[in-house]
Amino acid sequence: MTHEELLAKIIDYPDTIVFAQYYRALRAVVELHKPADSRGDLVCAQCPIHNYPCLTIQAIEKALS
Repeated sequence: MTHEELLAKIIDYPDTIVFAQYYRALRAVVELHKPADSRGDLVCAQCPIHNYPCLTIQAIEKALS
């Protein structure tokens, strides 16, 4: 799943009062862990020693599938 698809998936969750702050927090984490180009390779902007998707994004994608 691309970074944009993951962000869209989080946006599609219901925005209830109870869960809204959790979705905003999750979205903030996903926005920080975006792909960045490093000499032709995609790395995580927050974990530059890790290829994108980093372990954080992989865990989020797994939990949302």
